[in-house]
Amino acid sequence: MKRVAALRDLSDDHHSALVIARRCKRATGGDDALWQRVREAFAGHLEPHFQIEDRHLLPALEAIGEARLAERIRADHAELRALASEASPTPATIRRFGAVLGEHVRFEEREVFEPTQGRLSESALQAIAEACRTLPRSCPVFD
Repeated sequence: MKRVAALRDLSDDHHSALVIARRCKRATGGDDALWQRVREAFAGHLEPHFQIEDRHLLPALEAIGEARLAERIRADHAELRALASEASPTPATIRRFGAVLGEHVRFEEREVFEPTQGRLSESALQAIAEACRTLPRSCPVFD
């Protein structure tokens, strides 16, 4: 199913998140520069994305009876925020961040956006789209 227009920006954000996740999952040690870039991407791209979801998507999911999905997203966001707050993480922590982020994106795409997009209210979709237009999100380029 094609992504509804109001969710397209959030869905597009997921591509960058998957690139970040892949780089983190491959971390082997001595990755201070990588982690700095990840933290910059978290602050400028992932956290604003999470805020849009927290403020607009999660209440909309709960309104259609999908509290379980909303709770999973909240838990993922909390874990990712905690991992990203590590100033000097171990390689295992970096890899964990990558694994959680990758699983989170796939969960949202397959189990949240796909089955619920046709059930979300028009006002909720409009609020999500407006938030995506107005909340700046930028991601540093990862090779």
